[in-house]
Amino acid sequence: MQTIRAARIRRSCPAIAGRHLVALLIGMLLIGCGPTPPTETTTPTGGTLYFGLEAPFHGFDVLGTSGYLNPPMAPLNNLILEPLFRMDRAGNLIPVLGLTATASAGGDEWEIALRQGVRFHDQTPFNADAVVHHWHRILDPANRYRGRPIFDPIQRVEKITDHQVRFTLAHPWPAFLRTISDELLLGNFIPSPTAVEAGTHDRKPVGTGPFKYHRWNNSDHFVVLKNPHYWQPGKPLLNKVVFRALPDHQTRYASLLAGQLDLITLDRGNLIEQAAGKPALTIHPNPGNGAEIILINTAEPPLDDVRVRKALALANHQQRHIRMVYGGAIPFVHHPFGEGFDCQPDGYLAYDPERARALIAAYGKPVEIECLHSNTSRGRRIGALLQQLYQEIGVTLTPVALSTAPQVMRVMQRQYQLATWRIPPALDHGPMLYRSYHSQSPTNFTGYHNPELDRLLAQQRVETDPAARDRLLCDIVRFLNREVPFLYRGGRRSHIVARRKIRNMMESPGFTVDLASAWLDEVTKFNQSAYEIETAAAVPEFNCPDTGDREATRARLVGAWKGEDSWGGKLEVRFNLDDTMAGSRSGGYDLTATYTICGATIRFQTKLGTLVTLTMSGQTMAGTFERNGYGGTLTLRQVSNTTEAAAADS
Repeated sequence: MQTIRAARIRRSCPAIAGRHLVALLIGMLLIGCGPTPPTETTTPTGGTLYFGLEAPFHGFDVLGTSGYLNPPMAPLNNLILEPLFRMDRAGNLIPVLGLTATASAGGDEWEIALRQGVRFHDQTPFNADAVVHHWHRILDPANRYRGRPIFDPIQRVEKITDHQVRFTLAHPWPAFLRTISDELLLGNFIPSPTAVEAGTHDRKPVGTGPFKYHRWNNSDHFVVLKNPHYWQPGKPLLNKVVFRALPDHQTRYASLLAGQLDLITLDRGNLIEQAAGKPALTIHPNPGNGAEIILINTAEPPLDDVRVRKALALANHQQRHIRMVYGGAIPFVHHPFGEGFDCQPDGYLAYDPERARALIAAYGKPVEIECLHSNTSRGRRIGALLQQLYQEIGVTLTPVALSTAPQVMRVMQRQYQLATWRIPPALDHGPMLYRSYHSQSPTNFTGYHNPELDRLLAQQRVETDPAARDRLLCDIVRFLNREVPFLYRGGRRSHIVARRKIRNMMESPGFTVDLASAWLDEVTKFNQSAYEIETAAAVPEFNCPDTGDREATRARLVGAWKGEDSWGGKLEVRFNLDDTMAGSRSGGYDLTATYTICGATIRFQTKLGTLVTLTMSGQTMAGTFERNGYGGTLTLRQVSNTTEAAAADS
């Protein structure tokens, strides 16, 4: 048996293409780039980071997804949940919840040693039972997990000891370690079995990560707080991260310039160029593989005819997409494998409108189709460009703008003709290609099926020779380029544009945006405008049952309480019978932003960022406070008509 030891990695490693990582199966010892230096004691801690993302948030339960995370959602997911391993660009395995991976002599079994002493955010122990519970849900056919074809070679996962598990494969699988280390596969992240069984994990995820779920508001705000019991000493340094979903790039960039966001994802060339001229901003390129594509439903006429699909490919001007939609910020591609992977000749159908017109004429019938796209400015540009390109060859295209959820649903139900889509970046594209284009895959949304393509897709799964497997992947690309189940709009390359006050967020290998290591050099500055937007979107998560005795409930809240929190703020609040609230803070700051009474619970939120929740039980009132990510408990005692409060760190 051969053990792959997850390497300790220093903060900066060379970015080397990991194309031949199949060598993991033949005994290559993965060596890291050196030990992680200790965090300097002078590094500031605390503060809130506001992160603007392109995509709206979705659920976190693996059974509710198709398997892949939308890349903009990955930074959020990776803060709450953790995989067994990560992998850097040089192919080094990085230990997370797993420590080592040992392959059997035949390569069809892997034993993984697990980290000890780790707990989920709900204090459930992380152990072999948690890993097995998670993988049983993925592998159980009754659950109909849409991402199951990605992990199809995994037959079962078993507990060996409390901190050791065994993965049994149907055959030696060269993509195994890269697949279970891919940070865009939600199935790789281990959730709390307690939260999963309670049915709450999808909306209130519970993991082992450096931050824990706090609040999810109206699909456009997601708030996480520091996990004070994180297993990596000294991390995280931030108290709080607020994610905002802003699909429009111009709006997201304007919010960054206005100080309402601290960093954003961006792939618009003109905006990236503008940001490069701003002294207060810094740009972090994030090269990757994958592709921006137009998915084609090949099962319905006229798109079931390969002549029509080829005509659409020949009339599709990828360079115009890159220039007009992305401002030149993404690469031109012939395949999804990224730069450095050479498949020439790959059979890519370059722009040739005359040949396209000839194919439409040979088809002999009018071609009228529609294309689903996002209802953003970018989506509308794509629709208008395709409409223009296809008009030139006599094809009538109708753009249809939809929000994300309806568009995804129509594609999954195969109720579409063309639709904007993406091939996500991956450490190994073999599993993704099998999942997307094998005739037996439930996530083959194109409806394309061909025995020869099925054979190639199955063969690349078991081929352990790296060079031979590369040739198979190139054969698959040539087949897809010839049969055209999708069209290319460009490659994948995103950028992080951030304020210079954010330090150390891009230097860890494996995960591109490492907010667990990030810190702010302006931690004492309170972002008033960002906080006001956050609180305006907040929806109190309270069940407020009717007690049947409103006057009694209101009467129990008569009086006042006062105290001092651990930040030194003097708090004094009065609750009145007419359901109004007044308050003050030493120094004259207003404390009257919002409040909610639910039975005998009162919650108020201040303009300075303090959130207080108090619950009355008999003569005792107790609660919690949070200020900009810093949390603690309130200890109170009743004194006549006054409740005195003292705050302590949690």
